[in-house]
Amino acid sequence: MDIAKDLDLIDLLCTLDFPAEHGDTDVGRGGPGYHIARLGPDDWPGAEDCYAYETGIGERLTERWGAPLRWGTVTLGERLARGEHLAEPWATLNAQATDMHTWEANGTGRSVTVAVADREDENRPHPFVVVTDLNPL
Repeated sequence: MDIAKDLDLIDLLCTLDFPAEHGDTDVGRGGPGYHIARLGPDDWPGAEDCYAYETGIGERLTERWGAPLRWGTVTLGERLARGEHLAEPWATLNAQATDMHTWEANGTGRSVTVAVADREDENRPHPFVVVTDLNPL
């Protein structure tokens, strides 16, 4: 587990052009206005390690950009329940995470959201990052 490597990845995602189409990329998945990438190793020993890693990443991002906006996916889920369509990356965040931390990446026009994918019963939890210039509203 290398937090410095993942911070470099986040920096890259804050400058990398967004893909023109939705799909897999060299760093994860992406599409118009967003990138999504896994953080840390592919195989986590346990869920508590994922949350500790997320906290470690978050502490460093807070040192850079100040306190994050902490939010959950309840509002996104309510929008789906009303029949609204959730565009990416918000659909992925809603499907995979319950709690998120978002920072404005100063000078980039992008936001950085770090979360743990903990809603998928068939997959083990893992931290991930979403970098976007899209508003969830």
